[in-house]
Amino acid sequence: REVLMLGRELDRYPARVEQFNDLRILTGLIHEHGHNADERGPQFKQPNAVATADRMMTKWLHLALLGSLAASILLAITLSFRTFAHSPIATLVSAENASWESSLPTFEGSELVPGILNLRSGIATIRFRSGALVTLQAPSDLELLSPMRGRMLVGSASIEVPDSAIGFIMETPNGYAVDHGTEFSVSVDLSRNRSSFEVIEGEISVHVASTGESARLSGQGRAVTLAANSLVTRENTLPERGPGPGPEVVQIGTGGREGSAIRNDAREYISPKFLTVNRLFNKQWDRRSFFAFDVSSVDLDKFDYVTLRLNLVPFPYGIFGVLPKSNRYEVYGLTNPEKADWKNDSLWEDAPAPEDGVLIGTFDIPRSQQRGSFTISNEALRQFLLEHGEREVTFVVIRENLPLKYGDVPCHAFAGHRHPEVNGPQLEFELAEND
Repeated sequence: REVLMLGRELDRYPARVEQFNDLRILTGLIHEHGHNADERGPQFKQPNAVATADRMMTKWLHLALLGSLAASILLAITLSFRTFAHSPIATLVSAENASWESSLPTFEGSELVPGILNLRSGIATIRFRSGALVTLQAPSDLELLSPMRGRMLVGSASIEVPDSAIGFIMETPNGYAVDHGTEFSVSVDLSRNRSSFEVIEGEISVHVASTGESARLSGQGRAVTLAANSLVTRENTLPERGPGPGPEVVQIGTGGREGSAIRNDAREYISPKFLTVNRLFNKQWDRRSFFAFDVSSVDLDKFDYVTLRLNLVPFPYGIFGVLPKSNRYEVYGLTNPEKADWKNDSLWEDAPAPEDGVLIGTFDIPRSQQRGSFTISNEALRQFLLEHGEREVTFVVIRENLPLKYGDVPCHAFAGHRHPEVNGPQLEFELAEND
């Protein structure tokens, strides 16, 4: 266990590798010195007792000095590892209606060491030891790096920086912002590979990581977007913040054209409120769901971004503790024309199946999660629609991995068209902003 811990710490702190190598060299010298001193060959003459005693004293003095130095270095490295690995750099100040998927502690008042906070719902406030206050809104992933540095991996947050934390850095996948005494916001959209910073009050400087391009923003409403290795500044001149007109978006639902199939065709276990998906070792209770969209009214060549959205909803049956901690789901686009005329109440053998189509994308759901929106937006989806979207397109969703145990195994469920609270499956077409 200690060796594994040492390996992880060396990976996290490359600067400590040189110290560790020095220790290894010293240990080798100690071993080599002791080994050489014990070797005797026929070429050596038997020394007298006084000379032997002097050499023995000298050898043990050398060993003692080397051992002391090695022990000092080992102690310094150990203390450094403990300091860097376990010293808190932030505190979780508050968590409002929050749910998490984080290995870091998530109770209010928890001391936080370097690591990643994964906020899935609600709002949470983190105070760095420097005094910088970061308020996350879900869904967001924030990596805590040091008392003066954080990295927004996805999502949005506001940052308040007092005088004690001037120079605080907030990184994103596209670049980073340096505080000059301010309050600002940050947003990271991974689906479009872009990050945005906006000044709420004060001043920041923003830098593109790949090119070194930078901009200094001062005053309320000044903002910048980092995307495609470029930096575009803008100024919010609206008297009140709002979404604005934004890009053109067309949303299409299934219109009730959806269904689920169960392997033993026990349809009494199927409800139009849910699109259920499951897979067992013995195959007896396998479930898959399918749904279709009429896209005949959409000019598919006009839209640059296409998103398939499924909304996860609580399923009232089964013991979710027997599921794997992470569950992968696959979505297929139907290409087999013989299955195109499926019915909502299709039996297992007649319903669309993965072998009747092409893989569009995947997503993972933790067993602890029963709410959330899961999307697929990629080139495979766009190409499938361009090739097969003359009128109706059908998708099939299945569970890819197997549960670990038998028993009353539940299944994750997505909202169907009759769910009372959440929308069923949707296709969302978005026109590029510069079109």
